[in-house]
Amino acid sequence: MKVVLVTAFYSAGMGYTENCLPRALAALGHEVHVIASTLNVYGTSPDYDKTYSAFLGPAEQGRRSFDVDGYTVHRLDHRLVSGYVAIKGLSRKVRQLAPQIVHCTEIASLNAYVLAAMKPFGGFKLFTESHQHLSVVRPYLREPGGHFLRRGAYWLTRTLPTSLASLAAERCYAIAPDCVHVANRFYGVPLRKLKLQSLGTDTQLFHPASTPEEFARRTDMRTELRLPGDAVIFVYTGRLTADKNPLLLAQAVGRLSAGNPRFHSLFVGEGPQKEEILRCGHATVLPFMRHSELASVYRMADVAVWPRQESMSMLDAAASGLPLVVSRAMGESERVSGNGILYEENSVEDLERALLSLAAEDTRRALGNHGRAKMIERFSWTSIAAAVASDYSAALAS
Repeated sequence: MKVVLVTAFYSAGMGYTENCLPRALAALGHEVHVIASTLNVYGTSPDYDKTYSAFLGPAEQGRRSFDVDGYTVHRLDHRLVSGYVAIKGLSRKVRQLAPQIVHCTEIASLNAYVLAAMKPFGGFKLFTESHQHLSVVRPYLREPGGHFLRRGAYWLTRTLPTSLASLAAERCYAIAPDCVHVANRFYGVPLRKLKLQSLGTDTQLFHPASTPEEFARRTDMRTELRLPGDAVIFVYTGRLTADKNPLLLAQAVGRLSAGNPRFHSLFVGEGPQKEEILRCGHATVLPFMRHSELASVYRMADVAVWPRQESMSMLDAAASGLPLVVSRAMGESERVSGNGILYEENSVEDLERALLSLAAEDTRRALGNHGRAKMIERFSWTSIAAAVASDYSAALAS
C-alpha cells in the first residue's frame, strides 16, 4: 500500500507517532510518506528558543523532502490560524503522491478538515487519531453549568467541524480510554468511528540491561553522575514545566533522602522548573536527549516517574524493565496495571509513599519484568503497525 501520514509537526530522531508508525509500516513493506509543516515539534511554543532550540535546532526547518528510516518526509510551508498549524499546499501534495491511505495524526485539526473535504474526490481512505486526554481539556468544558458563550464558541469552531470531518474518516484511533471520551463528547466523533489503540514503543531499542557491555555502561553512567552503584534512581524525562510538575518528584526524593541517602532523582529535559528541582538536593538534571539516547538512561535508572499527565515515554521506560509511578488521575491506567504504582496527584506525601514502596530491588524487578512482557505483547510499534495496516486493507477491500 501507499500510505501518507499527515502531521503538523515533525522532528527527526524522536519517538512520536509520526516517527515510529511510518518506520514500522515501512518495515512491513509499505510505501510511506510523511507530510509535515516546516516546524519542529513544539515549534509554536512561546518558550521554544529557551527550552527546545539547543536540543532540536531552530523551530523553523525550511521546506524540503528527505528520506529517513525507510520512509520519505515532505516539509511544506504553513500558516498559523488562531495558534493552530495549517499546512499550505497539503491537498496539492496529497494529489501528487496519490496514496491509497491518508492517516492524519490529529482529527481536531485544520489539516484533518482539509483532508476530509478532499476525501470524496481524492481516491483514498482517511484515517485519523485523537491524542487529547481529559486532563488537558479546558476547565470550562469539564465544569458543569455556566460559560455558555465560551462553550458555544468552542462548539462552533472545534466540535462542529471535527464532527463533520469524522464522517469522512474510516477510523479515529484514540490512544487511551479517556481520549475516546474526549473525542466523542467534546469533538462529536461517533463512537462507531472510534477505536482504542494505544501508542507504542520500540521494544528492541528499549530493553533492560542484559549484556556485559550494557551493565558496564550502566555503571559508567552512574560514575559520571557521581552516584553510588547502589543508588536507587527515580527518573523523569520530558519538559520541566508546571503542567508536568516534575518538581514534585524532586521534592519527594529530597524528603526521602534525608532518611536514606541512596535515593536520587534524575531529570532529562529543560524548562522553568529546573532551578527549583536542583535546589531540592539529591537531584540531577540532564539536557534533552534524542529518542535512541534515552535507552541507556532507562537501563541505568531503577524507577520511572511522571507526576502529572500521560507521556509516551512511559511505554519506553516500561519496555526497559522499569516500574512506573504515575498519577491516579491519569487517563490510561493500563500502562501501569501490574507494573507500577498510582499516587494521589500533587500530593508530595503520597508520592513519597509510592516511591518508598519501591525501595526493595525484588519488588522493582517483579514489576519491571511484568511491564516488559506487557510492552512486548501489546505495545510494540511492530504489532501496532500490523493492526493498523490490517484496518487499512479492510477499508480498501470494502
